[in-house]
Amino acid sequence: MADFIQLLVNGLAIGSVYALAAIGFVIVYSATGVVNFAAGQFVMFGTFAGVVTLINAQLPWSVAYGAALAIMALFGALFFITVYLPLRRGSIVTIIIGTVAVGIIMQNAALLSFGSWPFRLPSPLEDRVVNLGGAIISTHALGVVGVTTLMVAGLWVLFNRTSVGIGMRAVAQDLQAAKLMGLKVNRLLALSWVLAAVLAGVAGLMLGPMWFADVNMGDPIALKAFAATIIGGFGSLPGAIVGGLFVGLSEVLGASYVSSAYKDLISFGIMILFLLVRPQGVFGEKIQDRG
Repeated sequence: MADFIQLLVNGLAIGSVYALAAIGFVIVYSATGVVNFAAGQFVMFGTFAGVVTLINAQLPWSVAYGAALAIMALFGALFFITVYLPLRRGSIVTIIIGTVAVGIIMQNAALLSFGSWPFRLPSPLEDRVVNLGGAIISTHALGVVGVTTLMVAGLWVLFNRTSVGIGMRAVAQDLQAAKLMGLKVNRLLALSWVLAAVLAGVAGLMLGPMWFADVNMGDPIALKAFAATIIGGFGSLPGAIVGGLFVGLSEVLGASYVSSAYKDLISFGIMILFLLVRPQGVFGEKIQDRG
């Protein structure tokens, strides 16, 4: 039982990271109709922003985390201005290729800046552990679950209780109608990219102490986040959360009770099963013919 509790918490922790990355996917897709294939590199960039502020600059935790997230917010705004705006009048394929190209550029820029050696991002909770029902649980893993819960609650408030969030939802539902209603569409679209980048930054900062920060870490994260959105329901925020947690749990439990060699096969096998049987995912959002 103790082993199961430990695996459960670890699965929820890694699933929380996937969920945040998947929420970023969904926010951008819902607002712009674009699948951001650089989402994994966004998370990698967030981890390395933490490397710069925490390890290189040796700033205090609160300042370093704030600076890293500010870097990510600025990066999201720059991405909107320099990549999305110039490409949005082109075809969907052009925008998709643009996000792929930017992801490759980000990966190679990180390689040139930081080299191929992995970094270990320290946790503000250090390496402390707690005993929970006989299971030795990392406080960082518990912290990741707690932070993700707070982030999800904050997003619910943003999208349901603030004019900005309601405006973002209006843009996601019908961009032309939102324009006719006088909403500042470009500002709301930019905010969608900024929010996705900040969520990726939070995911990257939380992932750094669990994984080694590596320039190639973005690809597996993007694939798992994509699988989470398919399982939970493309375009659905609750679906992204449930899908992310499901992928994290299936990865950890599958590696322990089946084989670590098949952990990815299990996650992606379930994703393919959903595509065959229920392509709209758990929460029933229909897959539309958009990017």
